[in-house]
Amino acid sequence: MTGVALAVALLVVVTSLSAGLAGGATVQSEDIDYWIVPDESGAGSVPLNAEGAQLSEVHRITAQLRADSRIDYVTPVAITPIQLRHPATDEQTYVLALGVIPESGRHVAGLNTTPLADSYVHYDSGSYAGPWTGQMVISPAVATELNVTQQDELTLGGSTRTGTVSHVTDTNLDAGVGEVPAVVMPLAELQTLTGQTSSDTADQILVSTTDPSVHSLLTDIYPGTSVVSRVGLTGAETSATSLPLAMALAATVVAGGIGVAFVATMMGLELTASRQEIAILGAVGFSARARVLVVITETVTVAVLGGLLGVALGSVGVVGLNVAIAEFVGVTTLATLTPGIILYALAAAVAVGVLAVPYPLYLTTQTDVLAALTRS
Repeated sequence: MTGVALAVALLVVVTSLSAGLAGGATVQSEDIDYWIVPDESGAGSVPLNAEGAQLSEVHRITAQLRADSRIDYVTPVAITPIQLRHPATDEQTYVLALGVIPESGRHVAGLNTTPLADSYVHYDSGSYAGPWTGQMVISPAVATELNVTQQDELTLGGSTRTGTVSHVTDTNLDAGVGEVPAVVMPLAELQTLTGQTSSDTADQILVSTTDPSVHSLLTDIYPGTSVVSRVGLTGAETSATSLPLAMALAATVVAGGIGVAFVATMMGLELTASRQEIAILGAVGFSARARVLVVITETVTVAVLGGLLGVALGSVGVVGLNVAIAEFVGVTTLATLTPGIILYALAAAVAVGVLAVPYPLYLTTQTDVLAALTRS
C-alpha cells in the first residue's frame, strides 16, 4: 500500500503542475506582462516591407485597454533601427529605437521610461501636430559609442529632426544575442520619424496587469493576432508547447509502473507466505473461482487504499510545491489540484490494482491444497 501511495502522490503533484502550466497559472505573478503581437499573415495588421506585419490604430486600442480597471499599464511598442549622429564629433551609429507611451516608474525591455513621462505631447488627438520634444533615454552602449552624456543633442539620421539625451540608463538592452545599443523615445515621435503616422502602427502592444482574466479580452482586441506572455523582446517568439501533456503522461507511466510492480511483488510475497490460508479456503469448500475472487478483491483493495493515501500525500505535496515556488520564483498557484485530478489519481490506483492481479492470481492457481495443508 505504501508503494501505491507514493506513486499516486507523485502522479497527483506532477499532474497538478501540468494542469497549472496548461491553464496559464504560470502568469499569476506579481506583475503579469502580456504582448499582443501580429501573426505573420494577420488579417488585422498592416504589412510593411521592412518590418513585416504591424498593428494599426494603436493609440485608439491603447485608450480602449486603459479604460479597463484590471489593467495597470498599456503601451504600444514600435521597434525599428535608426541612425544617430553626434554633431560635435560627427560620430554616428545605428541603434534599436523603441517607441513607447512613457509612464513614470515603468520599464520597457528593461529600459526606464520615467524620464520621458512628461514628453508625450507630439500626439495631439491623432494629428501629430503637438510639439516635438526629441527626448530620448539611451543605453550605456549608445553613450559609449557616441561619447555622449545627459542633455547632449543628437541628429536623427535621414531627417532634419534632432534628439536630446534625457537620461542614460544603467543597463543595456539584452536581445538574446548580446547587448544591443538602444534608445527609448515617445512612440508618436518615432512614428513621425519613420512615416508611420497615417496608419498609427506599432510592432507590439505591452499590457501590464495582475489579473490573468484580461487574457480573454486581449485575444479579441485585434483579429489575426496572438497574445503571449512577456519574456523580453523575444516574447513574440513564444509558442504553444506540449510540455504539460508530456509531463502528465510521463507521471502516469512512472506512477503506474511503480505501483504495478510494487503491488504485484508484495501481494506475491504475501500469498507465498500464506499459501496455507488459501489452501484452507479450498478445504472448507471455496471453489477455485471463489479463491481467485478473494485474491482479486484483496489486491484491488490494497491498491485503492494506497490511492486514497496517495491523494492525501499528493495534496500536501501540491501545497508545499506552490509555497516553495512562490518563495523562490515569485509565482503563486502554479500547481492546480482539481477534483478531476483526484478522480484521475484514484482511477489510476484502481488500474494499478487490476494490472497487478495476474501475478498473485498465478500463484493462487498454482497452490496445491493438499500439499499446502500437509506442509509443516
